[in-house]
Amino acid sequence: MSAGRYAAVLFDLFGTLIDFDPGVLSEIAIGGRRVRSTAHLWAHLLADVAPGVSVEQFGEVLAAVSDELALERIASSIEFPSRERFRRALVQVGCPEPVALEAAPALARAHMGGIAAATRFPPERAAVLARASERAGVAVITNFDDTGTAYAILDRHDILRRVGSVVVSEAVGLRKPHPVLVRLALRDLGTPASGALMVGDNFVEDVGAAHAAGVDAAWIDVGDRGVPPTLAPPRYVVRSFAEVAALLD
Repeated sequence: MSAGRYAAVLFDLFGTLIDFDPGVLSEIAIGGRRVRSTAHLWAHLLADVAPGVSVEQFGEVLAAVSDELALERIASSIEFPSRERFRRALVQVGCPEPVALEAAPALARAHMGGIAAATRFPPERAAVLARASERAGVAVITNFDDTGTAYAILDRHDILRRVGSVVVSEAVGLRKPHPVLVRLALRDLGTPASGALMVGDNFVEDVGAAHAAGVDAAWIDVGDRGVPPTLAPPRYVVRSFAEVAALLD
């Protein structure tokens, strides 16, 4: 099958379609270094439930919890929602469990508002997506810990009208490279695995999910690192998202 004859194109979201610009966020000190954070959006909520805990202290705990969850995700392919990250952090700084359960969604929602505001959709990627949607069914498959925010980002950048399926790991409960996310998108689009192309920038997650689901993959090798020698290569390797357009012609 030539690339231009795919009936469906499945796009990863972050790092593939959408970029994140941390420069719009405020800076806080965590562990002796300055980092960009959404803290300015949830600091008042933290003060209500943990008045003796500074934003910097909570930020350190939140970072540690994030590392903990990252290891759990890798080991299990299970997706944990953003509110679980805040719940664990609140408990660790001394909030009673009932308080943490109620406050965590509010902090997560404020945090996600900042994340959505910091996303960018470059015009050249919009052009490729438009071309893809004219030629094939299009899906967005993303590892992300807040489904509502994923949809908000897609709507914010006028992507929703271009796609026939959106699969978010938080809604499914599993993450790429588990193949279920790809298979759900294929089912939505009514396309067999043999007729689809997965496009993404993360080799382990995107190419891995494509391989597991029996779908061809186009890996965007942004850092020009080359295919890991111990892993099966994708059907296509490109250096930028713009090169994906050639695969659709």
